Amino acid sequence: MRQDEVEVSELFGLTAIEAICADDMEYSKELAANYPESELELRSLRNAAAAIAYATTPLKIPTNLKQRLFNRIQQDADAPNFIARRANELQWESHTVKGLLIAVLNTDPFKREVSSLVRAEVTVKYPLHHHASGEEIYMLEGELIDNNVTYKAGDYLYSAAGSNHAPIALAGCKFFVRTSLDDTFL
Repeated sequence: MRQDEVEVSELFGLTAIEAICADDMEYSKELAANYPESELELRSLRNAAAAIAYATTPLKIPTNLKQRLFNRIQQDADAPNFIARRANELQWESHTVKGLLIAVLNTDPFKREVSSLVRAEVTVKYPLHHHASGEEIYMLEGELIDNNVTYKAGDYLYSAAGSNHAPIALAGCKFFVRTSLDDTFL
């Protein structure tokens, strides 16, 4: 199949499911109107696209879906527009990794993210972990070693979703981190 035939087939496929802009839809219709075999192909694709919805087993809608949606809307409406945490009011707690302390600044259950300050009391090798979404770290004090690179106050690190790493926090290290609630230790 030639490249121009492939492009027309893709254009007709997108036209059949109405997944292109109005100008491209119009161009596709004009093309089909000028060539009877193209019009037949476009009609066939539209019929196939229309039949897909009837060819699958319908999903059972949970009985509490409507109430869950209304609850979510209400939670969004009740969510504070502004959150402030004073340094002297932070509640430092033991982290799940021994030797680290954590002060949670904010948890967003809908985005599945948590923003925290982390402080190393002793030098700690953080266990290898997998990021469900991107992780941001901003160094405030001390040093953090990640992938054999030492980061200091003022440095920023970003680990993409799907990445794994096991940084080392040297004693006295303190940093801001925003990460997923769904990160997992490996």
